[in-house]
Amino acid sequence: MVAEPDIAAVAQAIGEPARAAMLLQLMDGDAHSARALATVAGVAPSTASTHLRRLCDAGLVVVTDAGRQRLHRLAGPEVAQLVEALAALAPPRLPARLQPDPPSGPLLLARACYGHLAGQLGIDLAVLLRKDGVVDELAPGETGVVRTLDHPLLAALGITELRGTGPAVRACLDWSHGTAHLAGVLGTALLTALLGEGWVRRRPGGRALRVTEAGRRKLAECGIG
Repeated sequence: MVAEPDIAAVAQAIGEPARAAMLLQLMDGDAHSARALATVAGVAPSTASTHLRRLCDAGLVVVTDAGRQRLHRLAGPEVAQLVEALAALAPPRLPARLQPDPPSGPLLLARACYGHLAGQLGIDLAVLLRKDGVVDELAPGETGVVRTLDHPLLAALGITELRGTGPAVRACLDWSHGTAHLAGVLGTALLTALLGEGWVRRRPGGRALRVTEAGRRKLAECGIG
């Protein structure tokens, strides 16, 4: 006999404002210390450690030792998909002090979403690559293949091959705009290249990204903006 999944246990782990704020911060794809996540959540470091243990016990967060620090990150892409799906359904109800980013402005324009690009810029890139036949039209959650890497945007970013495991491309529901941006190996390659080429920069704290002047020019040359 197969038991039904205990989704209530996962929901209870997520359903606390400080823990929710930590999960949203970890959506940037980086590893963070308990102290840094305490600041994001607006709680004491000792309280943050308790919350993080709860998230680890629920299988949502993993912790690794890095020298004298213990760093936390999401347990995997399936957790990021869960958080993004919940964000698409949820109203902006977290208190302002628990928001890791402002609910509008830079966060809506461009942000990191667990290793790939989200926000309006991510959507614009997805639309362009679909229109030009690089990827197929996919519903949120669907995976597909990359039809070609012969595209001006990919060439300008130096993307000539895709390396990594998992689906080549996955349509990820963008909570802020209600449509899909690109995840998967291609989505990771795009964000990595955008940062590496200096087209976008990380904003201090949170997940929002800033498009540089050079990035605006290059993106415009590729048909974005």
